[in-house]
Amino acid sequence: MSEQVIYSEKSDQPIILLGYMGCGKSTVGRHLAKQLVLPFVDLDDYLSEIHGRSVPNLFLEYGEIGFRKIEKTALDDLLASAQASVLSLGGGTPCYADNMQSVIQSTPYTFYLSPSISTLCHRLYSEKDHRPMISHLTSEDNLQEFIAKHIFERKLFYEQANHLLYIQDETPQELVDQIIKKLG
Repeated sequence: MSEQVIYSEKSDQPIILLGYMGCGKSTVGRHLAKQLVLPFVDLDDYLSEIHGRSVPNLFLEYGEIGFRKIEKTALDDLLASAQASVLSLGGGTPCYADNMQSVIQSTPYTFYLSPSISTLCHRLYSEKDHRPMISHLTSEDNLQEFIAKHIFERKLFYEQANHLLYIQDETPQELVDQIIKKLG
């Protein structure tokens, strides 16, 4: 296990992880925050906490447009706090309103975690019932096609991140080590 690192020089800038659902943002984010001795905020968990409902329930209650509005407000509040933290965004967060522009303006430490489509499909198929965007898909082939289309649509936003991590079979700790090297 790597040594604990204290991230202090840029204490007012968050480290932001983004990418498609299932790419590992929350898992890697928790490990990274622990190693850097920073607070970790998962935007979906934050939304659930402040609204008292799960993200799938918020999605059902408000619809996608309404959900994206409350998501934007929450993101803007977190970015305005200007404190060192590790922030994991929802998969669609960078693609709505001016969210990606706000993220890029808040910190130079934005990381796009990008596994292959087949890796995402493998990770997501078993948990699709808990994810409103994909719960209607009935086969792995349908899921793979859906993910490929979505990533094609979202790639323009994701690739605006300052750092791209193309994930193959790295462990969360190996990804944390890569991120720490890029923090310089």
